[in-house]
Amino acid sequence: MGDLRQIQPTARILLICPDCGQENSEYADMLAGVTAYYCKGDRCNYIFELAGPRHGIGKGFAEACKRFYAAFYAMRGQGAR
Repeated sequence: MGDLRQIQPTARILLICPDCGQENSEYADMLAGVTAYYCKGDRCNYIFELAGPRHGIGKGFAEACKRFYAAFYAMRGQGAR
């Protein structure tokens, strides 16, 4: 979805529920202050997670290793040419 803090506060954000199809519309400044938004559809329990993906220590370390090795092999490939 991107970072809601970078969007103008008066912009309307449309969240379409993948479970019930309900169109939920809110102002960006209201959504910027919350981590979860509950669908307003009848009998729908869907929760939009607005805080972004959560990275644990292990997952963050694994991602750092992947970036390191990708950069290492990219540099190694350029030197071989």
